[in-house]
Amino acid sequence: MRRPPLRDQVAVITGASSGIGRECALMLADAGARVVLLAREELALATVADEITERGGTARHIVCDVTDAAQLEAAAARTEEWFGGIDTWVNNAGVLLYGEFWNTPPDEFQRVMEVNYLGQVHGALAALPALERSGGTLVAIASAESFLTLPMHSAYAASKAAVSAAMDGLRRDLIAHRIPVNVTTVFPAVIDTPIYRTARNHMDVEPSAPPPYYDPVVVARCVLFAATHRVRNLYAGGASRGMSVLQALAPAAADRLFGRVGMPMLRTEQPETDPAGNLEVAHDLARSRGGGLPRAGRRVSSYTWLATHRPARWGLTAAALLGAGMLLGRRRSR
Repeated sequence: MRRPPLRDQVAVITGASSGIGRECALMLADAGARVVLLAREELALATVADEITERGGTARHIVCDVTDAAQLEAAAARTEEWFGGIDTWVNNAGVLLYGEFWNTPPDEFQRVMEVNYLGQVHGALAALPALERSGGTLVAIASAESFLTLPMHSAYAASKAAVSAAMDGLRRDLIAHRIPVNVTTVFPAVIDTPIYRTARNHMDVEPSAPPPYYDPVVVARCVLFAATHRVRNLYAGGASRGMSVLQALAPAAADRLFGRVGMPMLRTEQPETDPAGNLEVAHDLARSRGGGLPRAGRRVSSYTWLATHRPARWGLTAAALLGAGMLLGRRRSR
């Protein structure tokens, strides 16, 4: 089924109060979609909705905790009451935790899984009936850590790996039953968002992340592409694709690389001021974008641009094949 243009779509975004979710909401609304924003913090949600309205878009917001399946079901039902259906649902809400495996209590492993993994399960289950009626798209925001885990990120990476695996299973269930819902999983690299400032942190200093860093707009462009194209996976940032290749081809080398030099990249010089983070209680992040990383994220990824611009990718591939053929022909003639 062909996807309708964004100006004819209704989109729902979880975790829409800041970072990736906020950028997705703004860009979808700028493209003409009617958007419904879901998150735990009322003020931040209202701020994003007001910003969309000021820019001439249409937005509603619902205070919603993704760990509560009933709240997501109610949000889906209310969206259909408001706008008559749902075309794209973006599961984005997530939390981050820094701590060695042995320093992370079991209840924190459980909480991260409840938010990052079960939150996406709850969102998918709430959205599927409406998406089946519209032939719509479910977008799951996973992570490059779905396949390559950084030190002190065992809980976070495990939750994102679970998201990736669950979406693969859901996609195949839908195909088996001939249900016309597309499932796209997006794997962001390190994105400059407030998630680093709000992480549960067992270090004595503020957390950081290894470069390169990307702006949330790189992920949002993937989401907009998924909303209008049938695509399985997208890598937001060439570093994400590189991490997947490294893990697949040389996992032992990845162990040594990140085990020996990864830890210093996750630490800053600033003392930690909020170790609890937002693991349990939402923070007011109205209009927040940056995550306190050493430098701002780049707004363009050449790899992702090519992945979301198929004619350019085909042209580049054809040019490369033509060039290789000409080079081979010259060698043979000699």
